[in-house]
Amino acid sequence: MFSVIAIIITLALVMFLAFRKLNIVFISVLAAVLLAVLDRQNVLTALTDTFMTGAANYVKNFFLLFCISALFGKMMEETGAAAAIAKWLANMLGEKFAILGVIVAGMILCYGGISALVIAFTMYPLALALFKRANLPRRLIPGAIAAGCFTFAAAALPGTPQTINVIPTSYLGTNVSAAPVVGIICGIIGIGLTCVYMYSQSAKARAKGEGFEADTATLEELKKAEDMGADVNPVVALIPIIVIIVLLVALKANVLLSMLVGTVVCGLIFYKNVHNLPAMIEAAVKSGMGAAVTTGAIVGYGSVVSASSGYAVLSQALLNLNTTPLLSFGLATTILSGAAGSGTGGLGITMNSMAPQYLALGLSPEILHRVGTLSAIGLDSLPHNGAVVVLLTLCGMTHKDSYKQIFVTTVVFTLIVAIVSIILGTIMYPI
Repeated sequence: MFSVIAIIITLALVMFLAFRKLNIVFISVLAAVLLAVLDRQNVLTALTDTFMTGAANYVKNFFLLFCISALFGKMMEETGAAAAIAKWLANMLGEKFAILGVIVAGMILCYGGISALVIAFTMYPLALALFKRANLPRRLIPGAIAAGCFTFAAAALPGTPQTINVIPTSYLGTNVSAAPVVGIICGIIGIGLTCVYMYSQSAKARAKGEGFEADTATLEELKKAEDMGADVNPVVALIPIIVIIVLLVALKANVLLSMLVGTVVCGLIFYKNVHNLPAMIEAAVKSGMGAAVTTGAIVGYGSVVSASSGYAVLSQALLNLNTTPLLSFGLATTILSGAAGSGTGGLGITMNSMAPQYLALGLSPEILHRVGTLSAIGLDSLPHNGAVVVLLTLCGMTHKDSYKQIFVTTVVFTLIVAIVSIILGTIMYPI
């Protein structure tokens, strides 16, 4: 029993230290050492063998994906292609539906494979300009951006090259279009809930007489929005995204090749806007390296958990729950994602250490893929999540100002949709 408590203690430590904004690699190593001590493992072996093997295998499998994805996002950002698409979609919906314009634009960019933080930095100045015209309070901007790029476009809709949708393919032998019917149904439900809620929030703000207010920093960002993507045709800007999706979905091409081709296509179309390619590549590699190493460290800690005596007890308890295997799998994924403050980290742990047991039960790899991705985005955006903190800081807001909308759209609705995916999966993919 104490071995199980040891796992719970170290998970709680990860959550607490992540909330305190300590480096996630340091946190992972510290938690692995503590668990090894409490579980009476050889600490040196736990670190140099178990932890490093798990982390290294993850980095080996996904390092290139993180780097190429970052390069594609950087290319779309620097050339103005992402901004042109976002501005076009947001303006098309007009002032009355300004908040929906921000959400839809974010979802399109997210589905195309651009990372959430690149979308956030691209969308913020454009959202400011749109909210100013619509006279909506700035406190709603973080919720609108998060609703678009932290949720269902990344995890539910089949075909997206987002990392969270690619991770299961290495463990399950699936592709990015796994369980398409479940994904599409869940995506429609989630997007519908999100749009209705955020539109109601904007309507309530208008009813209360809340409006747009700008300080000096905000005015500077508004000036920036006027020039973003001004010389880029938004329809042409969609071509790199379309190329990637066609390669992945229609031609079943390798995700690395698809993302690389999309990056090259974007660079060739908008070559006049590519001013410093070496700097762009360096920034992308640093970003991809950082994401791969930090997530790999979390997976390394998960490997130490898997090697502990308490893990077998917990695994058996999950498998013996008086419920469907999909529910226990989804529950484990979302809890680990919440503890790690990372959907990709939590999903990496469950795919690495738990997926084989669930496959052995006869569960379809496709539904494990889709339930896993949807469960991973449930608790990953709690207040200590790094992307949430960055988004709020970028928008000049505090958790008190704007976290409510982020919580409802990226935690409450995502958990609801994950449950829907489990129900649908149990019916459509019986053992």
